[in-house]
Order: sequence, then C-alpha cells, then structure tokens
Amino acid sequence: MTWFLIALGAPFLWALVNVVDKYLVDKYSKDHNGSGGLMLFSSLAGLFVAGGILIFTNNIFDISLVNKLLLLLAGVLSIGWIILYLFALEVEEISSIVPWFLIIPIFGYILGYFFLGETLSTHQIIGSAIMLFGVSLISIDFAGEKRKLKLKPAFYMLCASIIVAVIGIIFKYVTIEGDFWVSSFWEYLGLGIAGIFIFLFIPKYRKEFIFMNKNGGNKIFAVNVISEFMSIVGNLLTSFALLLVPVTMVYLVGSLQPAILLFLTIIATKFFPKIISENLHHKVLIPKIIAILIIIAGSIFLFV
Repeated sequence: MTWFLIALGAPFLWALVNVVDKYLVDKYSKDHNGSGGLMLFSSLAGLFVAGGILIFTNNIFDISLVNKLLLLLAGVLSIGWIILYLFALEVEEISSIVPWFLIIPIFGYILGYFFLGETLSTHQIIGSAIMLFGVSLISIDFAGEKRKLKLKPAFYMLCASIIVAVIGIIFKYVTIEGDFWVSSFWEYLGLGIAGIFIFLFIPKYRKEFIFMNKNGGNKIFAVNVISEFMSIVGNLLTSFALLLVPVTMVYLVGSLQPAILLFLTIIATKFFPKIISENLHHKVLIPKIIAILIIIAGSIFLFV
C-alpha cells in the first residue's frame, strides 16, 4: 500500500493548492480589482521556479530550437488557463470548479488522436461521456427554486481545460524522449516571460498587481511560491508512483482530488471560515457529492 499513499499525496497537495487559490481570490481579488494581479504573481513566480531548475539541472540548452519554442509557447498558454481559472473562482465555489480539471484527459485523448496518432477505446469514450455528464451536473445551481446551468464558470473551466490539454500535448510531444526538468525549465520560463510582457503592456493588470503589492504583496508572492512548490512535489509523487504500479492505478487515485477537496472545504468552512467558506446546505452539498461520485466513476471507465 506504499504506492497508494505516495499516489494519494499528489491529489491531497493539489487540493491544498486549490484551497489557497480560493483564499487568495476571495481576500485580494474578488472584492477589489479582479484576478489580473494574482495571475501576474503566479506567472512571475515561474521565473523563480525556472531559476531553481536552472541551478540544479544540467543540459538545459541541449534541446532543439523548435522544442524550446514549443515549450515557451506552452508556458505562454499557461497564462490563459490560469486567468480563466481565477475568473471562475471569482464567481463559483472551489469544490465546483476543480472537478472540471478531471475532463482534461478527454481533450488530451482527442488531441492525441489527431496529433500524436493515439487511439480511443470504447472504455475511454464511455468514461468521457460519464465524466462530461458529471461536470454538467456540478454546474447546475440547485440552491434556488429553479434549476439553472451556471454558464459563466462552466465556460471558463471548459476553455481552461482545453488549454491545459493543449499544453499537455506539447509537453508530451517534446519530453517523450527528453528530460522532464529541461522541458519544465523552458515552460516555466515562457510563463515568466509572458508575465513580464503583460505587466509592461496591459495597464489594467499592472495596476492590479501594484495595488496587491501594496496590500500584501510579500504574502501573496510567498503563498504563490509555496503553492507552486506543492504542485511540483505533487507532480514528483505522481511520477514516482508511476514507477511502482501501472499508470491506470495512479490516475485513478488522482481522480480523488475533487473528493479530497470537498472534504477540506467542509472542514475549513466549519472550523476555519476566514480561510474558505462554502454553502453546505443539503440542496447544494448532496448534488455536488453525487456529481463528484459520477465523475470518479467516469474516471474508472476512462483509465481501466
């Protein structure tokens, strides 16, 4: 069971990162100046991560110019999903947002089919359909008398998931016979460079960034770096678990992230409401639990 604990560590860390993201949005963005400032903090933190990789990794420059450009493009595209994710956090609870990321493999399979020559099995098609039904269910507002689809966060997360899938395809294409850390360096460098350009040429986001710097800049930046560190540790735990057991087992454990996150948000709402607070009314909580279970069931079909 050692592999299970190692694999479980990744979605737990990622769920903690999600909680931190929601805290930052609610405290520094939601009622102030939007998410552009937070996006700049995240993107500029990429320069520090890239710098750390550069110090401890050899042969950083020993890849082709085309591969460097592709990875830099992946980093630039990361700006897109980050800002869409933050926009979604402004208007929706985090436990309803994160399950959308589980549909990324669906778009990954579709893109892989067209660009990498991969195939789609019957199980993958069925699993994809079940997961799409689950995220559709979690996007329905059950709080009011009339049921309605929460279109704005659904649109944000659908676009964000597609962008992440595109980034994954680029990363896999370059790294399949290369070095994970070398590819990560160029991707984070692209993210940081994109952040610099946005700071210089988009006044609205620059003003938000400066405003947030004056109102907790060191704290926001430190939390972003810690979050990025937890994300990287989660990635490393996943990579290590893949060496111990079949890939499908690791992915299935990873699909528990929405359930872990829901548990964390319930605990935080009960005991630490200043950090995060969600609607725990049974009309909202029960459909959310059902939707997450459906998504996990779809993951079983997808990866088994």
